Amino acid sequence: MFKTFFKLLAYMIAFTAAGTVAVFLVYRVVDFEKTGRVPELRGKTVSEASELLAARKLLLKVEGEEYDEDIAEGLIVKQDTEPGEKIPVGSEVGVMLSRGPEIYSMPSFEGQLLKDAKLTLINLGMKIGKVTRVHSDTVEKGRIIAQRPLPGNIDSNEINFLVSLGPYPVSYRCPSFVNMTIDDARILAKQLGIKLIERDHGSKVIFQKPEAKAIIRKGDSVEVTLGRGWGMWF
Repeated sequence: MFKTFFKLLAYMIAFTAAGTVAVFLVYRVVDFEKTGRVPELRGKTVSEASELLAARKLLLKVEGEEYDEDIAEGLIVKQDTEPGEKIPVGSEVGVMLSRGPEIYSMPSFEGQLLKDAKLTLINLGMKIGKVTRVHSDTVEKGRIIAQRPLPGNIDSNEINFLVSLGPYPVSYRCPSFVNMTIDDARILAKQLGIKLIERDHGSKVIFQKPEAKAIIRKGDSVEVTLGRGWGMWF
């Protein structure tokens, strides 16, 4: 009798377990049919993405475009549902398409003051990369000698400048202007790049500051006092 009882109990347990497995499998099948697993769509064309989603009974929705430096124009750059996520069949997966690298129209800045170029770049949404300063005998200090990239359409919003420091500093000993006529003094000063500051009135230089043979630089000023010359009343 006990044997029969245990036998019946074993059959009941086996039947219950089989039923549970069957219910679980049915649930998984039904659940599988109601949901689809989202695939990786980044880097795919719209056609490729549509086929992948259709195989999972999902739909593709293109929501817009944005610039991207790495993914080529026309390919999917973003998706609003992560790969591997399960969503109800018939659902839409939103994607963004790449417009490729952003193209900027770079103006010419050569000859402009660096401070003016900075304001222009701010208004254009661009930025300065590297500024290299060099001496130049032909370009005024603070003005742009060259730029890279050159003017035109480019795929970067950064620009590098070569900016003038002005001429190399030239030092020499100040000549003697004393006893020179003011006309001759002006000619010599112009040749040397010296600015004369004239004091009083007269046809000749009777005094100068700094004195002759003092070290001066090109562009410095020399003050001269004018009179009628040595040996004369002035």
